[in-house]
Amino acid sequence: MHSKNTTITQRAKTWLSSSLFNRDRAGEYFEYLVEGLDPLWSVTDCKAQILDVINETADTKTWVMKPTSRWNGFVAGQHIHITMSVNGVNHTRTFTISSSPYQWQQDQTITITVKKVPDGRITGWMHEHLDKGAVITLSQAQGDFVLNDSIDAPVGYIAAGSGITPVMSQLRTLTANNMPVPASLLYFSNTRQDFIFGSQIQAMSQTNGRFTSHLIASYDDSESSHKLPQSPICAEHIAALLSDKPKEIYICGPHRFREIAKELLAEAGFDLNATHEEAFGLPPVKRVEGEPVTITFGKSALETTSNAPGTLLEMAEGAGLSPTAGCRMGICHTCKCKKNSGQVRNIITGELSSTGQEDIQICISTPISNVEVEL
Repeated sequence: MHSKNTTITQRAKTWLSSSLFNRDRAGEYFEYLVEGLDPLWSVTDCKAQILDVINETADTKTWVMKPTSRWNGFVAGQHIHITMSVNGVNHTRTFTISSSPYQWQQDQTITITVKKVPDGRITGWMHEHLDKGAVITLSQAQGDFVLNDSIDAPVGYIAAGSGITPVMSQLRTLTANNMPVPASLLYFSNTRQDFIFGSQIQAMSQTNGRFTSHLIASYDDSESSHKLPQSPICAEHIAALLSDKPKEIYICGPHRFREIAKELLAEAGFDLNATHEEAFGLPPVKRVEGEPVTITFGKSALETTSNAPGTLLEMAEGAGLSPTAGCRMGICHTCKCKKNSGQVRNIITGELSSTGQEDIQICISTPISNVEVEL
């Protein structure tokens, strides 16, 4: 009886909200009204205002932002989901915080540093339109690519491209804490002009005897006094990093780069259980051989068929759907949905799913049979 009364009451509330406010929840109506007066105000979300935009390289910018009091802070190396309205449509992406928690504690600001992706709709829009004064929505910080609380031994870092951002947050934290342990960094870019935070990293190593940095421009043919090879990561680079005897090593960069780095570390005798890895880019999706597969999007009553599918996210977008997705690389879990039938492969781990009903991340799942998902 109680359950029936509760259901009737809930239906009445929904009807009242829909009738009076044209929304399922009355709070959404009032939030919409108040946002017109104060864009930072929200009952449900955490907002942040852009205070400054800094050019780091020709294709990389840093956004300085101040979250509202609903935001709980972060640990160096964590990431957040940013939601922006692009041409009237909300898009969510995942970015690492590049500043240190000490900055947050001092002035309540944080930074994200974003490289413009070629043909990237959202990063391109950010570089062109996300200016000082804009208001965005952000999630609470999450992620486990963080320093050990009881760190008491040297630590090493290996980064490539914009994979430097979580590493920089950690290095800034160590520096602000007077470098409690020695740290060493291998940082790779295409040319010397592509090093994000390059001058800051060099200044940190010059002023702090416990921090050693190696900035390696893989394809820079200009003369350099650098002692290590100016080439893609190799055994000599790993030997230089291990000469400082790090107890733990943090790796962030494209998938293939991370795999090579771990292979070289293992060959040098380093325990891979003492490595921490942050995904940055996905491995290529292998072509599926054999019969075409059909993907059924149950809620949308749509189907699409291909004999060379990518991820389910890519196939959904190709079919005209706009599923919720943040990082697009298996980190944030915002794309998770229910698979009702069929089998998929996790393109990061290679693991096969069951053929029954289960939750999957569509950004890192590629179908190997006919699949039905609730989208």
